[in-house]
Amino acid sequence: MGIRKSWIINVLKILVVASLLAWMLTTGKLSFAEMSVILDRPDAMLAGFAVWFFGPVLLGSWRWWLLLRGADLDCSYFRALKLQLIGFFFNTAMPGAVGGDIVKAIYIVRDQPTRMRKTPAMLTVLLDRILGLIGLFVMGVVAAASSYEKLVSNPVTGQLLIGLAIVVVLSLAFLGVVFMPHPDGRDPFERLLSLKMPGFKLLRGIYDALRAYKHRPLTIFATISISVVIQLIFLVYMGFIGRILYGSQNFDAALLAPIFPFGTLATAIPLAPGGLGVGHAAFDKLFHLVGLPGGANVFNIYVLSQLILNLLGFIPYLSVKSKISQNQISIESSEALG
Repeated sequence: MGIRKSWIINVLKILVVASLLAWMLTTGKLSFAEMSVILDRPDAMLAGFAVWFFGPVLLGSWRWWLLLRGADLDCSYFRALKLQLIGFFFNTAMPGAVGGDIVKAIYIVRDQPTRMRKTPAMLTVLLDRILGLIGLFVMGVVAAASSYEKLVSNPVTGQLLIGLAIVVVLSLAFLGVVFMPHPDGRDPFERLLSLKMPGFKLLRGIYDALRAYKHRPLTIFATISISVVIQLIFLVYMGFIGRILYGSQNFDAALLAPIFPFGTLATAIPLAPGGLGVGHAAFDKLFHLVGLPGGANVFNIYVLSQLILNLLGFIPYLSVKSKISQNQISIESSEALG
């Protein structure tokens, strides 16, 4: 991708995000004044740091480290944690939320004692994202179980629960297919996904990445379990913010279970770090659907508290011996994405 084309795409992304935020501000759906409520409460700021540190930092690094070990890549847990923080910094500082993943993969390749292709390292980063999404929807089903009768009696939340269940069942079925034994060169699913059909190329990449762990199913199970815990921490934190802003009587946190996975999925659209703009609009709509107030405001505090902390990844980046330039990241991104 040429430099000019890259700049044009980034400018368009910024315009889309700015337009979404401007629309919500002018219509009163979003108010940055709500931030002062959190800033006046030390316990809320401490909760934001605890969520970031124990969730994506400690547990997220552990999840990725297990995948690295499963791929026989040489990396200690503390090295994975350091690279995780550096990845957070690049994801936050660079539009598109791709840079940090590429940076992590590049450093892992450089760390290996022998020369290797970039593919194994890139696959661990891809799987980290995919298994995180599976864990997100599994968490939604698990969290909804505690208030099942209330949620299923509501037509909106009942339909969302069905959607969650369908995604989880399809994900588990896909994993079952992945771990089916096949003689070498006689995998029917591999041939099927090789067909030139819409979406099959992406599914083939995910399938191949997971097949690399066909003899390590416990690694995949463990990473999904860690993902469930991380997403549950995020869910509880969003409920905590909602109750602070609107009071426990006006904010039923149980209603978050069926909408949180879908709102978080929307933030994966690579327009801005953390899903800014898109996430505001998605959570505003989802909150409205289930009768919760201030979706954009709750998400605003939720995401900004995490993005600000992500910038701390600049500290471990300074201690890395060989830095990675913007040009290198662009080249590696182009090669990795085909």
